[in-house]
Amino acid sequence: MDIVILGAGAMGSFFGGLLAKNGNQVTLVDVNETHVSAIKDRGLILEVEGDSERIQVDATVNSKEVSNADLVILFCKYPNTESALSEAMSYIKPSTYIWTLQNGIGNVEKISKFVEENRIVKGLTSATAIIQGPGHVSTNFKGDTETYYWPLSGVDNQLLSDAAEALSTAGLPTFPAPDIDYRIWRKLVINSALTVISGFNNTRIGDAYFNDPGRDLCEKVVMELVKVAQASGIPLELEDALSYLEQLANAAVDHVGSTTISLQLKEKTEVDTMNGAIVRAGKLHNIPTPVNETIVQIVKLIEETATLRLSPSI
Repeated sequence: MDIVILGAGAMGSFFGGLLAKNGNQVTLVDVNETHVSAIKDRGLILEVEGDSERIQVDATVNSKEVSNADLVILFCKYPNTESALSEAMSYIKPSTYIWTLQNGIGNVEKISKFVEENRIVKGLTSATAIIQGPGHVSTNFKGDTETYYWPLSGVDNQLLSDAAEALSTAGLPTFPAPDIDYRIWRKLVINSALTVISGFNNTRIGDAYFNDPGRDLCEKVVMELVKVAQASGIPLELEDALSYLEQLANAAVDHVGSTTISLQLKEKTEVDTMNGAIVRAGKLHNIPTPVNETIVQIVKLIEETATLRLSPSI
């Protein structure tokens, strides 16, 4: 099976590196020339629980260098989904499956502009990763990760089952999940609370949660999310959501989230597919979401004024 990781930043490189280490045919595709060049020159440095190893894996910034893809695992950020897929159409065949492991809600709608829905696979993962430098990726997630998939067609198939087995063998336990929408909304608990709040707070996950104001704000975000999820037909209970929030906060206590990194780099974030998705669904069902609306506005303000940061006054 030829697997292409489209969006080989921290998470894409982490998944692709583990797959390549276990003998799978993998190509990393990303726009970051410095990162890709480092992987080409010396291999991908993968650091897990303090142990570091160098893995040889194909990587490119040029989609024309990719000749074939049976499965494309999509890790690019929400704002870049359409541009990434536009470039990828040179190697996406009528039989290629597109499996999104991106954050939040809204990516499937973008993917469906490029391929038929029966070739789109929803998914999510609890794994975390961070780029330590060009060609160097690490993870500090504590405990076992979980990765899930389910095709929009509603029918599993051998290719997807084989991909799940390959990931599981590589150290990323992966399972089919007919209840994928519930699982995606439950993960949105983590993204909309921990990822985004730690982002505009410019801290690690744990520093934004394990204190009274941080925990209170996260819980208010989740309370609105659960109301909207239930109105959308998702069987997510508040107790379940808050328990998952606590569990993942402990597992990723030292993690620096994607929103934090995007804001530090003065790039656009994925807030539109996180808290923004809650706001959109809330409006659809006439459910007020003032906390999530405010958070979206705060993040957008930081994005818009990224080049206007003041130096510390003395």
